[in-house]
Amino acid sequence: MKRKYASEVSLDVVTSKSQEEIFCNLEQFSELTSWIRNIRKNIEEMQQSVGTPSFHYNDKAIREKVEKKMDQSLDLCRQIYASIKRLQDELEQETDKRGTVLFRIKHTQFLVIKDDYLSAYREHEEFVNYYEEKIKKLMKMEAMAMNCNITDDEASQMLANNQVSPFVGNILEETERERQKLRDIMARHSQLVQLEKSLVEIRDLFVRISTLVMEQGSLVQVIEYHAQQALLNADHGAHQLEKAREYKIKAMKKKTWLLIWVIVALVVLILLMIVF
Repeated sequence: MKRKYASEVSLDVVTSKSQEEIFCNLEQFSELTSWIRNIRKNIEEMQQSVGTPSFHYNDKAIREKVEKKMDQSLDLCRQIYASIKRLQDELEQETDKRGTVLFRIKHTQFLVIKDDYLSAYREHEEFVNYYEEKIKKLMKMEAMAMNCNITDDEASQMLANNQVSPFVGNILEETERERQKLRDIMARHSQLVQLEKSLVEIRDLFVRISTLVMEQGSLVQVIEYHAQQALLNADHGAHQLEKAREYKIKAMKKKTWLLIWVIVALVVLILLMIVF
């Protein structure tokens, strides 16, 4: 009775620990799901802001609101990526738990969250490209209306420098001296803005590359799984072949003894016939 009671207490402790770990994992995945939902909510709000026909890139309030949402989404993407990377490292370290139900639950939740994050990240990237292309298109249309022609690179430069009304200044400038001062100031400002943009692009490029590496990691895991299954099947086949060989040896022994007994019986029968 004492042994039975001790085993029951040990089982209760293990069950309690497993439940605590499950609830802890659920909290982590719920937080990640909430972050992903916020990214999609930001995308929807930004689409509503810039999707109306009345939207113009000179509307500073809307642009600031949209770009603030973009920064929030990028911050969430970095946090989600860091969390997913940490969970992936934890799963790789838990090699002794791969066959447990708890590990399979955690691994399944991890794959679902990772796929959802990758999908949300692609949606964010698509909106950023759409937003920048729409701003450049509006800039080119305004330039044509004022008898100016600008290229896509010039429009991109104006967008990077956050120039709200790039074509109005030409009308207001009165003297060459003031124009030169303005050019010098804008040149220095453009250099600083370009440097800041380059740093942001490098940061975003790192997140994009890390995301692509994460996508390829899923394929590697699938290949590794099939390789392990092939190895297990090969071991099982070798075991079956060994059992078949043992059965064959036993059958040969039985046939040999049976043949010996038949020969002995025939010899005895022949001797009896000779004697009688």
